[in-house]
Amino acid sequence: MAWLPFEDEIAGAIEKPVLKYNPNWSGAGETKHPIDIPDFYKENFEPAYQEEFILRISFTRESWNGRMKACRGTGTSLTEKEISVWEQEHMMLFEQIAPDKFGILHSAAVAELKKH
Repeated sequence: MAWLPFEDEIAGAIEKPVLKYNPNWSGAGETKHPIDIPDFYKENFEPAYQEEFILRISFTRESWNGRMKACRGTGTSLTEKEISVWEQEHMMLFEQIAPDKFGILHSAAVAELKKH
């Protein structure tokens, strides 16, 4: 599951501060796509069912901030000082672009595998 920055205005805006502090973040620019089934599964399994769909997940400014701090582009990649500066910028941006409660469009995908 991943937010959709090209389909959701808030999601698109929040990626900019992350990329400012972590320009090599590989999680930016996600799109709706099927789950990639690693080759090692294909030896014993084959896809039986796959589906991709879009969900609107509800957040508050505080819960989204927590979600973003847990993101590999911020909390697991930046120093404590960088996280602090990013978080201040992030929350100021949110006060400008998002109400207290809002939804973010996410792509979700499921895959069912069956044994050969």
